[in-house]
Amino acid sequence: MKIVAYHISQEDKELLALANHKKHKITIIICPLDETTVHFAETKDAVVTIDQKSQITTHILEKLISFGVKYFIYQSREQCILDLSISHNSRLKFIHIGNVESKAKITQIIELLDHLEKSDENHSQTEL
Repeated sequence: MKIVAYHISQEDKELLALANHKKHKITIIICPLDETTVHFAETKDAVVTIDQKSQITTHILEKLISFGVKYFIYQSREQCILDLSISHNSRLKFIHIGNVESKAKITQIIELLDHLEKSDENHSQTEL
């Protein structure tokens, strides 16, 4: 899978590289997802945001959908960073990661990406 991960700390960046084992192609952006950074998601299968503090607007979500992003994986300490009203009318799937320590969080993200990739492969094979 091709992934872009936003707002990644140096510690999480290192853990992500180790846990990934070069399986997924991950682009790491240290800035949060916003109007100026959303273009990095173009051609990606999934977007990951960690501890996003600012609201993810409907406009940004619409851009992600137009780019063909399938999965939006997010971890946030804030209750509501997303306008989820758009989720009912799109193929973008929203997945929340709980607030756990860095190593467990990164492991959970990689396991989730592995599962989603396998699920996508199985789905593609059944369509043939």
